[in-house]
Amino acid sequence: MKDFKNKVVVITGGATGIGKAMADRFGAEGARVVIAARREERLQEAVAELNSRGVEARYKVCDVSDLGDMRALADFAWEVFGQVDVLVNNAGIAGAPAAVVDATPDAYRRVFDVNIFGMLNGIWAFGNRMIAQGTPAMILNVSSETGLYVPGPMMGGYSASKHAVRAISEALRLELPEHLQVGVIYPGIVQSELGGSPEMTSIGMPTDDFVNIIWPQIENGEFHIVSHPWAKDYAAENAAEIDRAFDRYAPHFEGDQKYDSKWLANQAFGRS
Repeated sequence: MKDFKNKVVVITGGATGIGKAMADRFGAEGARVVIAARREERLQEAVAELNSRGVEARYKVCDVSDLGDMRALADFAWEVFGQVDVLVNNAGIAGAPAAVVDATPDAYRRVFDVNIFGMLNGIWAFGNRMIAQGTPAMILNVSSETGLYVPGPMMGGYSASKHAVRAISEALRLELPEHLQVGVIYPGIVQSELGGSPEMTSIGMPTDDFVNIIWPQIENGEFHIVSHPWAKDYAAENAAEIDRAFDRYAPHFEGDQKYDSKWLANQAFGRS
């Protein structure tokens, strides 16, 4: 999708950080924008700034972890603009760093509620309506480079949630009709509130630079949308380690197709 003029774009977590930078870019390309977040004051500021640039923008207070809120967001977007062409499931939280053995169920559950179920709630609230709309459309799910690898200790919960975003996005790509594209975005550290500490935020990539990198990938309908080059190296290290394990302990053998899960899944559920 290369022409966003008059398209309607809904962005969760759209008042600050990556979401706001994406709203700015979509608006600059002529899109009409709906941003959603929990803090109304930030939403009002963001919409006022967008409007001052000539962007037709609206906002809706929304907690992505609440399916009812996300359905209300979808109703709002369709009532105001009559269509939704792009959904950006961007809202996310990092959670407090903790070793897996020391983390609390409530802390992990909160991260999963926002990062996984927040995305799923967006898909459930918007997906079938975008399918029924029948026009070219796009769902963009914001994962993280930690959805490709685990960068270090104390990040198990966050990384697990972002791996889930990737997996669900891959499933969507297999399931949705051709007119509804899917992309998964893998940011590294950017200058946003998700960085946690001021130190982490200050060393991150500026959000406008980040959007400039991912924009041509969005226009070209890429599925894997990347930004920070070192993530490639760490993801490749993971893949190489897995390759070595298979080469040593589970190489191909005659007749092994009967145990091929992907082949079996396509036989059972694949489209003709």
